[in-house]
Amino acid sequence: MTFDTTAPAREPVNLSVAPFDLDADAIEWVESTLAGLTTRQKVGQILCPYLRSDDMTEWGARLAELDLEPGSVMLLSKPRDLARANVADLQAAASIPLLIAANLEAGTVNFIDSSEIFANPMQVAATGQERHAERLAQHCLRAANDIGINWAFAPVVDVALNPGNPITNVRAFADDPELVARLGETYVRVLESAGVATSTKHFPGDGVDDRDQHLTTTNNDLSAEEWEATFAPVYRRAIAAGTRTIMVGHIRQPALSRELVPGIAPEQIMPATLAPELIWGVLRDRLGFNGLVVTDNTAMTGMTALLPREESLPLTILSGCDVVLGNLDLAEDFDIILDAVDSGRIPMERLDQAVRRVLATKASIGLHEGTSRAAGELPDVDEERAWRDELSRDAITLVKDTVGLLPLAADSFPRVLVYVLGDEPTFYDPSAHLAPRFAEGLRARGMTVDVRHIPGEGRTPQSARRLQDDFDLCFYFANVKTIGNSNTIRAHWTPPQGPDAPRHVADLPTVLVSVSTPYLLEDLPMVRTAVNGYTPSTSTVDAALQALFGEIPFSGRSPVDAFAGRWDAAL
Repeated sequence: MTFDTTAPAREPVNLSVAPFDLDADAIEWVESTLAGLTTRQKVGQILCPYLRSDDMTEWGARLAELDLEPGSVMLLSKPRDLARANVADLQAAASIPLLIAANLEAGTVNFIDSSEIFANPMQVAATGQERHAERLAQHCLRAANDIGINWAFAPVVDVALNPGNPITNVRAFADDPELVARLGETYVRVLESAGVATSTKHFPGDGVDDRDQHLTTTNNDLSAEEWEATFAPVYRRAIAAGTRTIMVGHIRQPALSRELVPGIAPEQIMPATLAPELIWGVLRDRLGFNGLVVTDNTAMTGMTALLPREESLPLTILSGCDVVLGNLDLAEDFDIILDAVDSGRIPMERLDQAVRRVLATKASIGLHEGTSRAAGELPDVDEERAWRDELSRDAITLVKDTVGLLPLAADSFPRVLVYVLGDEPTFYDPSAHLAPRFAEGLRARGMTVDVRHIPGEGRTPQSARRLQDDFDLCFYFANVKTIGNSNTIRAHWTPPQGPDAPRHVADLPTVLVSVSTPYLLEDLPMVRTAVNGYTPSTSTVDAALQALFGEIPFSGRSPVDAFAGRWDAAL
């Protein structure tokens, strides 16, 4: 059985109401621009390729060869000055102003080289304070203005219900829908009020499955009632706050699909990117969203494994997605959609509907009047560093100290061993090599420190038995984080037999300090003192040291179950 897409595809887009709120002149620009487009130009407007070039002359030549004018592009990692220059060149060459997108979830860390992360959403949530969400958003807004970004693929409003989820983790705010909604709408309000379109994500909601959509299609297996009590309020709040766009994920929601398509067979249940009942029936009809819908990256296995490309790309547009993000082969994807329009599989009225929303989004942020963002609020490095420091202090969380080890003092524990877990760059977050700062902070407080990375050579369970002869205290300094294209975020030990695992805790006092994932006690439940910081930054390291030595209080509160449902982890 299929959901009837004929009626929704014919429905006019109301450009005078939220989230567009266009006046007569802006509506005239949208309609006259749309009327002047060829079919090729219309299809170009609904494509958002990744900017896989640093040379805009070369990029432009490639597009000219394809006779393709994309309506938007997404930035990938490059130096700040080059990103700024590339964006300016792109806008200067565009016949219709471009939406310039970037993952502004935690700052610029995953698309601007050598930039330090500002704060993960979960660190903000650990403070419980909207002012820190406002500051995260303000930091992102200033960066957007500086570079020329006008489309933020953020905030992440997934509800972190499954500690094993490798995508959400600290990219999500919390496991409490009310807290997620409150902080998410704060982020939306700051950026949208300053003319940067947000893309709240990932509808119908990640954080339930424990798999990665880069590798497989995932599921939100909540009942319809549970979904209405968790994810629905979050999206309603974001929509009410003015989010202009929503990103749809390669995530099934079987209960809602069954409710809207009675009798649907299990093999017919599709992820939201290919499920018209979820976009037309839930996002638009039930939640009342009038704005633009963009897919998550269509090169992910979560989409490509289900149908041939010739079927999936037209279906995602028929299902209600207005912009196709990413591609396997840009020329091939462009031709597939063109062929689907020419053959009538994608009706022209549906293509026009999608393009109208693209143009309306552009007009709603003023692109029809100019593309420069230099007049907006720009970065203030010193002020934002102070914001980050304060946020880190307010977020640092004592998860447990069941043996009363804290606060620390150098005269009680003069000889310290620091085992380092992770602390390497990843696709989502290149923040790395923070362990030296942690070790120097211990030394500055009067301790002698031996740092050992995991995995390491020459270790045996037998040698671990006598660590207490050489050390008075052991730290596990963990910077284990989301890496992308992996179904796990877990601690890993030196083979064989994990000689550097916490097998010595009965003899040697041991502390876990995790500056990223909050769930490591699942793998280190025998450690009796644990601290979480949620963001791998120098500010988090400094706050952790200050709190461990009693120089500041532990002010944060865990936004998720840090014990990952393991009763023994709380001991």
